[in-house]
Amino acid sequence: MFFNFIPSKKISDVGAGSKVVIKGRVVIDKEVMLPGTNLKCAAFWMLKEEWKRPLRGKGRKMWTPVDVVQGCPGFYIEDESGKIWVEHNDNALDLRTGRDEMGQLGKKETSRFTARVIKNGDVVKIRGTATAPKAREPEGSLVLRPDSKGSITIILKKKVKNK
Repeated sequence: MFFNFIPSKKISDVGAGSKVVIKGRVVIDKEVMLPGTNLKCAAFWMLKEEWKRPLRGKGRKMWTPVDVVQGCPGFYIEDESGKIWVEHNDNALDLRTGRDEMGQLGKKETSRFTARVIKNGDVVKIRGTATAPKAREPEGSLVLRPDSKGSITIILKKKVKNK
């Protein structure tokens, strides 16, 4: 619940099969685009809304949530002792805090988005279960997968400017 206050381990001290909290810098191989925008990031959570009447069609128009989208192509967390790969798993991502982004979607200005993003170089605190790599995952480092609650939880600790 309050894993922000749980002490983090150095990556070199992490063993396969252990539940861990790690603090480190995000290092990415592949950026993902926030859908409908030109914003590049390492991971995101996005709420899409449309300006329309409520479900029953009566009353005034209002901003109505229509979709929640998450994206995480996989990235490394690096500290002074090593690095660990964070698994590509959009459904398990629990991005508690991040850079706040907002804007319009489309040209008609009837759609908008609110997003939390993590960018390359940001310092994050992340919780998951460390395991050995499987096929098609980077070799030479452990892989952080969802914990027993089924999520990889991320908290942004420090934004890196001009990224």
